[in-house]
Amino acid sequence: MRRLEPLTYPRVLRALCLGALAFAAALSCSSAKDTESEVPARAGAVQPETNGKPVAEAEACSQLTEAEAKARSDLKCDRVKRGCPDYIRPAAGEGCFEYDQGSVRACVELFDTFTSCEDFDARPCLLTAVSSCTDGAGGASGAGGASAEGGAGGLALASVSNAGAGG
Repeated sequence: MRRLEPLTYPRVLRALCLGALAFAAALSCSSAKDTESEVPARAGAVQPETNGKPVAEAEACSQLTEAEAKARSDLKCDRVKRGCPDYIRPAAGEGCFEYDQGSVRACVELFDTFTSCEDFDARPCLLTAVSSCTDGAGGASGAGGASAEGGAGGLALASVSNAGAGG
């Protein structure tokens, strides 16, 4: 009959490490999804319906910049302090973005409903952005409603990518 060897410090340590590794592996095998494919709008934000028709970045940014500038002028608010394309591009994003026409139009219309300068910060509009890069060099998504000079983000991108704009 084979004699069992006494437990030594290295054997106990090895057994504890293997046990901890097995426990961690068991915990990581879960069907729970802790990430979302869409980022929901923050409280007070508006996320318009999309219509699936793409709009080039320059055109989308121009429409939104003009609409916000007009609304700010009508309300006697500070001017928009950002320019295109950073106005709508996802934070840390680089080129290759198209925006949904339906969400652009709805955000333009939303600016016309504002009754005070605070509305630009309190009710940001969330656009839908889609990377249009074909060579794998798409821009990275970023956090919505990034703060900038003049206040918190008033227009942000969501769904596929997020970026701050407005304010």
